[in-house]
Amino acid sequence: MPPPALLAFLWVLLPFAFCQDGTCAIHGKDGVNGVPGRDGLPGAKGEKGTPALQDELNSLTLQELKGETGIRGPPGEPGQKGFMGTQGPKGFLGPKGPRGSSGGIDGSGGTANKPAFSVLRNKADLASNGKPVTFDNQLSNVDNEFNLATGYFTCKVPGVYYFVFHASSEGHLCLRLKSNSNAVSLNFCDLNPRSLSVVVSGGVVLQLSTNDNVWIEPFTKSAAGGKMAKSMSAVFNGFLIYHNI
Repeated sequence: MPPPALLAFLWVLLPFAFCQDGTCAIHGKDGVNGVPGRDGLPGAKGEKGTPALQDELNSLTLQELKGETGIRGPPGEPGQKGFMGTQGPKGFLGPKGPRGSSGGIDGSGGTANKPAFSVLRNKADLASNGKPVTFDNQLSNVDNEFNLATGYFTCKVPGVYYFVFHASSEGHLCLRLKSNSNAVSLNFCDLNPRSLSVVVSGGVVLQLSTNDNVWIEPFTKSAAGGKMAKSMSAVFNGFLIYHNI
């Protein structure tokens, strides 16, 4: 192995051996950066990637194919009626409403009175057979629909009425409650031969129209024997149950 001194001498002279014409520099500085080069050629085709999940593909497809919102179509056919639900809780009580107008017998909100009458007969004589019984006193006669002189009740308010009478006399007595409404005729008699004083009474509910008349009249029963009444006292009542609307 060469001695260390020789190696050091060769290290000093070695650079001068490679220099020509004395232009060789021992230690130079770094040069400036060069101009960027051109793009290289395309590389080789890469390996096949892993397949995407089906949900991701569907989402991408919908996003690509989704268009603008269309015009709203016509409503479909009504479905079948569903089952009734359970009853809900009771609501709160509402405010008190305004006071209504007074009702009237004619349903128009007026204050017309309800037709009614009660009349008495104290005459000593008996009315003729087949003629209306007349009266000489009235206890009430609302709307003046009963005529004492003729014995007729004339209907002014159509509706359903109730009529009742009671009569007493000496001897046999037959009374008939009549109306020209549907030719109503109801017969009531007391033919007890052992009684000196007889009482006849009867009542009926009638459907009346405007201008229908109701009255009572005596009649003779052909099969009756004994003493016939010559005088009679009676009371005749009638009133409207409800009117026709």
